[in-house]
Amino acid sequence: MGNLSARLFACVAGFVMLSPPIVAAQRPTPDQAQRLLQTRPDLVAQLRQRIITSGMTPEQVRARLRAEGYPETLLDAYLSTGNTTADSIPGSEVFAAVRALGIADSTDVERLQQLLRTDTTRAGALRTGGQRAGDSTLADLKGAGQLEIFGLRLFSRESSLFDPNLAGPVDDNYRLGPGDQLVLILTGDVEAAYTLDVTREGFVVIPQVGQLPVANLTLGELNDVLYSRLGRAYSGVRRGAGSTTRFSVSVAKLRSNQVFVVGDVSQPGSYRISSAGTVLSALYAAGGPTERGSLRRVEVRRAGRTVDTLDVYDYLLRGDASRDVRLETGDVIFVPLHGRRISVVGEVVRPAQYELDADEDLADVIAAAGGFSPTASLLRVQIDRIAPPSARTAEGRSRLVIDVSAPSLREGTPPPFALAGGDVVHVLRIADRVRNRIRVEGSVWQPGTQGFRDGMTLSDALRGAGGLKPDVYLGRVLVSRLLSDSSRIQLRAILRDTSGAVFDDIPLREDDAIQVFSISEFRPERHVAISGAVRRGGQYPYREGMTLRDLVLLAGGLEQSAYLK
Repeated sequence: MGNLSARLFACVAGFVMLSPPIVAAQRPTPDQAQRLLQTRPDLVAQLRQRIITSGMTPEQVRARLRAEGYPETLLDAYLSTGNTTADSIPGSEVFAAVRALGIADSTDVERLQQLLRTDTTRAGALRTGGQRAGDSTLADLKGAGQLEIFGLRLFSRESSLFDPNLAGPVDDNYRLGPGDQLVLILTGDVEAAYTLDVTREGFVVIPQVGQLPVANLTLGELNDVLYSRLGRAYSGVRRGAGSTTRFSVSVAKLRSNQVFVVGDVSQPGSYRISSAGTVLSALYAAGGPTERGSLRRVEVRRAGRTVDTLDVYDYLLRGDASRDVRLETGDVIFVPLHGRRISVVGEVVRPAQYELDADEDLADVIAAAGGFSPTASLLRVQIDRIAPPSARTAEGRSRLVIDVSAPSLREGTPPPFALAGGDVVHVLRIADRVRNRIRVEGSVWQPGTQGFRDGMTLSDALRGAGGLKPDVYLGRVLVSRLLSDSSRIQLRAILRDTSGAVFDDIPLREDDAIQVFSISEFRPERHVAISGAVRRGGQYPYREGMTLRDLVLLAGGLEQSAYLK
């Protein structure tokens, strides 16, 4: 019983490891556990599965908990398969208990650490309804606060998405430095291959050529230098078609750079990344910005000054990575606090929270949200805003609603309208009512809705429904008509025959509902009953001409004990 499986509580231990390192004998505080908890039913299922498959019986687990001074029922929710609702999410006392048992597998902990760390930075995406009734209150706006922060999902899962190729190749703009390894190949009059390590002093040594400084040269610049230096040792090395000795140089092994990622990131600190790594590589290594961090102004500081600024939205929305610069040793990547955040909900392609630059407005945030969806009402866009302090004249006047409408909005182009931090943009939904249709039900071959057209008559609708069935009741067809005040009136017609011809054919209007009756609907239900020594006694529908023998056959025949006389 003392030798619990090392993976038994690794799932829970993974939560604990997200906070700064805690010594084995120290229990996590309730605040630490609460900050790390997420409503993750799938992880609860993992914890339950680990406990069930650990080889421990429920009684043994309870005994261990009792010996450690915990309530013996603390882990009962995880001792059997059941629902994985939020009620089973482990609390701070659960984490403290399993931590005190001293059971954790470092491999599992490290694997789950990344999964849980990244999940703390995102919330479930929420698509709220566009049409809202009643006064605008704080309760109306709670859904906007649960929206996903656009861009954080990029850093939310384990992958090699931003891992640079450690063995090359690299482009001509790659800047060389100490620790790189080059391969120089000569062909033609001279056949040779040399592996060249860039020394700490920043040079390489080429046989028969000598020492060549390469530090801070790009790969393209190195090619130009080699034409000059190799040409002195090998007469066939020259530019143009007359060259009899050709060379190629490539990077076989890349050095690593030490960079610092600070600010509002999930795991600030020092990181060693490949020299081909960029700002996104470093951000991904640090777990990406937190919910407080900015995705629009990631600064690259070198030797005390800002040398470049990355806007992650350029990469996410336009596929533009031109500002994703390569890093050098000692670079500092700083993620400041986010700027204005605007929530976009309702009928857009991608509802989320978006961060805006200083010069961006309503049109920019709608474009970032993917534009309007086909069900968007383009009559107006509604904005819920927190009033600035100077405009808060009385209690209950801190929030206001602004309607934005413009002719360009009907064409799908939002007008220029300045937004403030905390604004919630509601793109309203079109009305649910369906126009330009009628409905035919009853004794027709194809009942259902039909498109309405001007001049359409009742006989046209009956033919459009596939015609009448043979058992149709010719005496009356009912037409229910919707009036402008949403009330209905009843119209009626008489059929000439089963072809669908109508006496005094009725011109139809939009939203008319037509009911065609069947003679069989008016026939009374008649039954006969049988009981006794038959297999299936009971009631059976009566048919004209039915005999006693027919009824016995319908009842499954006689039983062996039946008296036949």
